[in-house]
Amino acid sequence: MKIFRRPSDGVAAGDAIPFYWKGVYHLFYLTSPAGTKKYPERVRTTWRHAVSKDLVVWEELPIALSPGEEPECDSNGVWTGSVIYANDKFHIFYTGYHIASDFPQTICHATSNDLINWEKDEKNPIIKPDINIYENIDWRDPYVFWNEGEQCYWMILSARLNKGPDSRRGCIALATSDDLDNWTVHDPIYAPYSTNCPECPEMYKMGDKWYLAYSRFSESAQTIYRIADNPRGPWRAPIVDGLDGRRFYAAKSLEDDNKRRFYFGWVHDRENEVDNGEWEWGGDFTVPREVIVLPNNDLAVKCPEEITRTYNVRCQNEFNGIMGKWTVYGTEVLNVESLSKLSYGFFNISQEEFLFQCKITPTDVRDSFGILIKSDKELETGYILKFEPSAQRVSLVKLPQPMDPFWSTLSGKTVPLPEADGPRVVERPLLIDNNSTLDCKVIVTDTIIEVFVNDKVALSYRAYDKGQHQIGLIVEDGYAQFSSIEFKKQMN
Repeated sequence: MKIFRRPSDGVAAGDAIPFYWKGVYHLFYLTSPAGTKKYPERVRTTWRHAVSKDLVVWEELPIALSPGEEPECDSNGVWTGSVIYANDKFHIFYTGYHIASDFPQTICHATSNDLINWEKDEKNPIIKPDINIYENIDWRDPYVFWNEGEQCYWMILSARLNKGPDSRRGCIALATSDDLDNWTVHDPIYAPYSTNCPECPEMYKMGDKWYLAYSRFSESAQTIYRIADNPRGPWRAPIVDGLDGRRFYAAKSLEDDNKRRFYFGWVHDRENEVDNGEWEWGGDFTVPREVIVLPNNDLAVKCPEEITRTYNVRCQNEFNGIMGKWTVYGTEVLNVESLSKLSYGFFNISQEEFLFQCKITPTDVRDSFGILIKSDKELETGYILKFEPSAQRVSLVKLPQPMDPFWSTLSGKTVPLPEADGPRVVERPLLIDNNSTLDCKVIVTDTIIEVFVNDKVALSYRAYDKGQHQIGLIVEDGYAQFSSIEFKKQMN
């Protein structure tokens, strides 16, 4: 059984527009024309549509929306938006792109009686940017919902103010309507002067708080969120503001009948499908993420039980220590003494796609400990899921870690250049206490690594290289116990 990653014709999947209706999860999402990788051909996107009743088995449905023809306002692409049910029908609000227009990005509308067949509004575009407040170019990604407190529909949009530091004008614009037909554009509800243009925004309430989530691409790229007591703000940053790393992008969510909220996001492809290729728009969906409100109102990110249950065939494994003093107790407990030195080893599994679960209890670890993924025997290639108590973080570190260029200049030798994302390709804050146990889940496919720690933190990355050893363990300067070790695969 495979988890839905991209459409069956193999084209890259892009921005998710999830919607839940009467027991069915609807995943609308963007795809570029087959064979297109670069601007402007790539941006002539189409809305695809898939449905599921359990987040696991998905059925692909007919294309929902396609670009129009010249001189229509969406002739160069139908971009991200949202879906809502109101006035006895379904509504899509989306971005129409027309590259040669004075207003290249405008807000458009389509309706349906069955969520499958859609008719575009003859009045498109229905909203253009108000250039007294906003720039004329960035005006996209409408998210529409009914604001019960104000008794009207809200539309939040990705936009840029027409004043302020040029690279920091990104804001979340607001438009309101009583009937989804006539809209009034207002000043932004969030203008932090911290990003170029926030993409794919959404707003929802969980518990007593409101959450505003969006993706940023110009600095510290990732999907992040802010918290407020009411939808007009002020919007404050949580302690940990990202839902994952920088290669889990354009994520948006839905809420089901049980008040569970799930996020859908994608991991970028790389050019020529190699680990040093240029990052591209679009790729594969990760597994859905479930978010839970913590006591401090931050959001915890976990792998849904629906997904972990699909890994239902236990795989045999045996651990082989390469360095250090390892004590093996059956197949489920490993202790290591690694005072002032490196210890590591590997499990002898050949499975390329699997779920690895374990609990890690560090004892007086002064440096780091973690899990090796797709590594070679000498630790020259692959990745380390690295826990660092001194820094209170967990990172996915790509091997080999690059030398300082200064060393290369002095030695005259060629050393590995830094990965575009830095040596820590994903980095997340995490409270790590010695003698406290961490619960880890690692999902490995042929090209994607997904990690979940303590049902709070997620890390995702694209990794094409197969690796000599799929999974191993590592400790530097300390003692640790690895327990409840399980390898599982999905039934074919």
